[in-house]
Amino acid sequence: MKKHMETKGLRERRRELFRLMKENPELPVVPMVDGEIPGDDCGWWLGEWGYANVDAYLFSDRGIIFKSDDDVFDTLERFLPENEFDNLPETVEECKPYYDALPWEEAIVVYIGLPEWGKTDD
Repeated sequence: MKKHMETKGLRERRRELFRLMKENPELPVVPMVDGEIPGDDCGWWLGEWGYANVDAYLFSDRGIIFKSDDDVFDTLERFLPENEFDNLPETVEECKPYYDALPWEEAIVVYIGLPEWGKTDD
């Protein structure tokens, strides 16, 4: 049977998540789960704490985008009605106010990745 080892890196990522939660108690914690984790149909899946950060995001039937990605045109194209997007200015600088005005939600984002079975780094 494989053993899930707690590595130094895993402990550090967990401590960072707890620090962010303590410093930002008003923010929700949003887990972002790697798509490879639910690769079977056993009902429950084991993941591993990845890094965490405070970020803002947009989520709808068009997907999820993080503000830290700073992808102004793609975000506006995905989250504005087509007629509004087509009438936007042509430069990123001119479009930034529209981007910033979107209904961003701030959260502590924690990434959940595949476990690294048997790895030790202590």
